[in-house]
Amino acid sequence: MDELERAVERIDAAFARAARAFEPRVRVLEEGRVRSVGDGVADVSGLPGVGAEELLRIGEARALVLGLEPDRVQAVVLDDTHEVRRGARVRATGRRASIAAGRELLGRVVDPLGRPLDGRPLERRGADVPLERPAPSIHERGAVHRPLYTGVLAIDAMFPIGRGQRELVVGDEGTGKTSLGIDVILRQARTDVVGVYVAVGRRRAETWRAVDALREAGGRWVVVAAPEDASPGLRYLAPYAGCAVAEYFMDRGEHALVVYDDLTSHAVAWRELALLLRRPPGREAFPGDVFYLHSRLLERATQLSPERGGGSLTALPVARLESGRLSAYLPTNLISITDGQIVLSQTLFAAGQLPAIDAGLSVSRVGGKAQPQAFRELAGKLRLEYASFLELEVFSRIGTRLEASVERRLARGRRLRALLKQRRLAPYGVFEELVQLAWAADEARLMRVPEDAIADVADRLVADLRGQEPSFAERVDAEEPVSSEDRERLARAIGAWIDRRYPPGAEAAPEGEAPPVSTDGPPEESPSEASSGEAAR
Repeated sequence: MDELERAVERIDAAFARAARAFEPRVRVLEEGRVRSVGDGVADVSGLPGVGAEELLRIGEARALVLGLEPDRVQAVVLDDTHEVRRGARVRATGRRASIAAGRELLGRVVDPLGRPLDGRPLERRGADVPLERPAPSIHERGAVHRPLYTGVLAIDAMFPIGRGQRELVVGDEGTGKTSLGIDVILRQARTDVVGVYVAVGRRRAETWRAVDALREAGGRWVVVAAPEDASPGLRYLAPYAGCAVAEYFMDRGEHALVVYDDLTSHAVAWRELALLLRRPPGREAFPGDVFYLHSRLLERATQLSPERGGGSLTALPVARLESGRLSAYLPTNLISITDGQIVLSQTLFAAGQLPAIDAGLSVSRVGGKAQPQAFRELAGKLRLEYASFLELEVFSRIGTRLEASVERRLARGRRLRALLKQRRLAPYGVFEELVQLAWAADEARLMRVPEDAIADVADRLVADLRGQEPSFAERVDAEEPVSSEDRERLARAIGAWIDRRYPPGAEAAPEGEAPPVSTDGPPEESPSEASSGEAAR
């Protein structure tokens, strides 16, 4: 009987504690009704407590609040709109748009809401990360001090990019902007950088070609896609979703790269939404807040301070030009937000110079501080020489008689241009770039090689030197510092290699003739064979 009494006392005490700890709570659920719906925008009444950019539920469909009025809200439907009809019940969720970011997204293709698009389910889902959040404050940021190798010799030598930088890629339609962005992500397969590719308004076939290339290269990457037939709401959210995924890794002390392809399509999607919401157009028919639209996105790219973990987020936004007009509204906005721009020229692209980088208009305002000393010394005046050559070449086409010194500058410039040509989906390693820069810096030996043999000789030179100095090549590819003694040894090896095949005093073969055949290696390929593998971007 004593045991039963003690049990009753314990139960009474437990009930008493529970009664004292009980606090009545009331959960308020707001519900409204769809007043009208058209073109993916729903007018909703009866939701007085919702906020801007809050998610609503209309049946199984989700909608994003973008307009607030005294007696109604305007929401953009993000899912299939067949359930969204007049009189449908609308429920406020109290949450803002988010994506389940985590390592399970690596190697996957998802939409801006985190739903898989590659036909495979997501078995595990990470924590929900808001698509929009404030950019890191000044005291949370650190200096850009580490290079982000793009694998594109023209960029790494003349317009270096640092981890945490924002570098705009801009050019006319069909000048290789997407190819350049994919090449940069492919290069990160050899590093610890996570690549995030955001496809906004792209054709599905283009996106899947990029996915196939990323899968073949390996590495860590994520694709966030909102194709051209997606709703304008999803296209509007796509860059913010990609940025949120990249920030997940940055916040954990890792390094991420995000390519926004492209922000012109993003601005067009926002213009569609603004017109559907009855907002007045501004310059070039874009809403007045399009600058804020992109600034709050790109300001989130940064190098975090050591106190915040030292992670970084590098942004490569892509924008389209109309007939090369760099002074248009969107390009000037983006140039003022970013730390430099890579300008792709339609004229150079048509002439077969791939990548078609305009050395005179391109600039990197931050990455030079992160460029390795070896690259800085070898590249030297390469950008100025190459830009002046492009201008001088235009004047030389007038047909006037040129001095010998001018002819030599043109000949050197043409060889530099041939050296800077690069095949698509074939980013270079650090050793390959260092060898080619060291050869370009040796003007005498560069001038001995015929222009049409430059690409083939460069490939053979890199392959032979890698075989001769495998440990040195591995150290360079691992991004270890290169001393002055290492550079001198590399210069001697390059000089000896060129001297064996193109002895001192021998004149370069005239353009159009085959290069001399080496007796201590495999036969030289013809220029047409060497260039046949270059796919147009």
